[in-house]
Amino acid sequence: MELLVRAGGDLAGGSIAVGFTLGGDHLRVVNALDENGLEIGPPSPDSHPVPLTT
Repeated sequence: MELLVRAGGDLAGGSIAVGFTLGGDHLRVVNALDENGLEIGPPSPDSHPVPLTT
């Protein structure tokens, strides 16, 4: 599991997605403005991982 922060000057800039690697696929739960969305595939180049600490 990973957290990804999206950079950029659009409305999605600063939003956080939760990512999961399942087998060879990457699934993310993203903020789709007024609802949640699912994205499959590699993260966009403007998404940056946030370290998780325990």
